[in-house]
Amino acid sequence: MGRATVYAQGQPIDLAIAMQAAEWLTTLMSGVATPADKTAWQHWRQAHPDHERAWAHIESASGGLRELDAQAGRQALQQGSGPRSPLAVHTSRRRSLQLLAWAGTIGLTGWLGARSEYAPGFARAALADISTGVGQRRELTLPDGSRLHLNSASAVNVRFSGTQRLLQLVQGEAFIATAREAGLPYRPFLVETAHGHAQALGTRYSVRQADGHTMVAVEEGAVRLMPRHGDGSVVIPAGRSASMDARRVLSMQAASPDTWAWRKGLLLADGMPLRDFLHELSRYRHGFLGCDDAVAGLRISGVFPLDDAQAVLLALPESLPVDVRLRTRYWVQVEARQRR
Repeated sequence: MGRATVYAQGQPIDLAIAMQAAEWLTTLMSGVATPADKTAWQHWRQAHPDHERAWAHIESASGGLRELDAQAGRQALQQGSGPRSPLAVHTSRRRSLQLLAWAGTIGLTGWLGARSEYAPGFARAALADISTGVGQRRELTLPDGSRLHLNSASAVNVRFSGTQRLLQLVQGEAFIATAREAGLPYRPFLVETAHGHAQALGTRYSVRQADGHTMVAVEEGAVRLMPRHGDGSVVIPAGRSASMDARRVLSMQAASPDTWAWRKGLLLADGMPLRDFLHELSRYRHGFLGCDDAVAGLRISGVFPLDDAQAVLLALPESLPVDVRLRTRYWVQVEARQRR
């Protein structure tokens, strides 16, 4: 699963910057952009020449987006039965806009190749069999009776056959409670990521895919980790966790209870560095969440609700010497408290 090359005005540009431009386009076309949003957008454009180049490219590529968005919105409204709330309509429209903006940024060739393992992660996620948006969690039963829990911004493909039960974790995090295989021949249950396979051995376990490695934590049973380009495998027992890259399994350690807290809508922190805490919290909200180096090492403890990440952020100054600066609702910076 390689990293895509994005071009703006004929020159390569960092994918993260292209995605920021797409997010700004989505915000401005959402119909609810505030004057503060527009001011922050102008500041973003002026912050670096590549920002302006990415914006100019996506703006030119989005010439047909308004008509396409109208079509996508009509299709979304026609799906399902019964009336939909204004929030549901807005969410559907926003996801349609993001898809279209990404397609315009990447280009037609990249979009048509989105099902390839070398396609950008967001494109593969958009086309996955099962997915969740930012801040959403989902639980469902798989064809064999196994239970699947998907965390925020996660996506999987289900590839069951007569010889195997395979989940392809495209992005994000999943928790699986595997069902006992009753038929013959026995079909192993595997989760595939960019870095290898995690095979269930009568198991309840979580698999989280991050940049450069996959993290697996075992609640019950055991899991066999098989790096994609490695020669061997390592079995992880209950109560333990480990990471693997494409070549080897990294150090094993005790699985922390906070590993599975997201299934209950909670983020647990026990002396967690503030930078790490904000990184975890950012998985459950849209936009940019930054942390100044001056406060990154501050420690935070507590139990925090994931369904209201904004309230968690606004409460930080009550327990830490920090200020939370909201440039817009999509751009938040945590800084050292200023003397007043």
